[in-house]
Amino acid sequence: MSETGRIVERGDVRPDTDIRSVATMVAAPTFRLVAEQELSDSDLVDSVVERVARAVGVQR
Repeated sequence: MSETGRIVERGDVRPDTDIRSVATMVAAPTFRLVAEQELSDSDLVDSVVERVARAVGVQR
């Protein structure tokens, strides 16, 4: 089983989660930070992580 399958099986994310979309949601702002050399923008990083976690139904 793939790591993605294990994540869903464990209940870490909802079964209907599109992992490619999640990767894009994380990669796009990360790329922007790297391109703009603003790697210390922790507020943006925190916001992205929180939004992605809510979008995919991460259980805490």
